[in-house]
Amino acid sequence: MLPIQFLDLIEELTRLDPVRTYAARSTACIGKLIDASQVELDLATDTSKEPVETSPDAIEVDERISIPLRAGKRLMGTVHLSAPRNRRRFGKEDVRVARWASRIAATHLVYAERLREEGRGSAREPIANMLARSPLTPRERDVVALLLCGSTTKKIAASTGLTIATVHTYLKRIYPKLGVHSRVELVARMAGTGEALEAQPRAR
Repeated sequence: MLPIQFLDLIEELTRLDPVRTYAARSTACIGKLIDASQVELDLATDTSKEPVETSPDAIEVDERISIPLRAGKRLMGTVHLSAPRNRRRFGKEDVRVARWASRIAATHLVYAERLREEGRGSAREPIANMLARSPLTPRERDVVALLLCGSTTKKIAASTGLTIATVHTYLKRIYPKLGVHSRVELVARMAGTGEALEAQPRAR
């Protein structure tokens, strides 16, 4: 089983809200996952010049690695990581984890970009109204409201008096009702309304 700290970082890596800070937050998460001593993000990537990517299969991994942030064929940027202070070099597993996390970050950067563009569009229906018209139960609406406010699964559980496992069960029920497959799609569906939603969880 993965350590709880690792799971918390994975959850943070998938949290889009607020979208304007996602690039910096996701890059920091990648660094924490492999205990990097320094992390730099280059979003101003020249797409005509492909970055030199560190391979996990290299015989000896350098003390500084560069991992492209790629969503499909689209290059979103490059993250540069320096080895931990207590070690001279990264290991092969470090590179594999960094590449895996970078793929997640790149995909979410695309979502964040889309949400910013949608937010600049015409006024949308307030989230509270959308939730009121949805086929969700009152408790499910509470969970969605807290999720849209940026709460982690752990915070949702604490705010509603539910267990973490029960929150996961609620989310599994909520996704098909709203026609989405993940919390990222859910946020993308609800975002861009121009109205901040203040969650008011009901007493259990």
